[in-house]
Amino acid sequence: MGADYVISISAPSPAPHSARPRQPAPVIALGSYRRRLAGIERDRTLDTEWDRLAVLVAEALCWRDPDSVEAVGACVARLERLVREDWGAS
Repeated sequence: MGADYVISISAPSPAPHSARPRQPAPVIALGSYRRRLAGIERDRTLDTEWDRLAVLVAEALCWRDPDSVEAVGACVARLERLVREDWGAS
């Protein structure tokens, strides 16, 4: 899925081509960039789930019904799994 490297090539200049040799294009490894994006996405998922837990707890406090408490429990179970995966991925 996608390339592992990007080759940066500058745009041709409007000046006539000179006889001197051109510098090779720099190669940029994308592995560290992708790891950083994966970490950001993981944080975003965890933040969303924590926000959801806060909303569910407020609703459970208001309604005090079994369904609300069950929703809080299910959210805590998802959070536990996500947090364990996050700490294991470090």
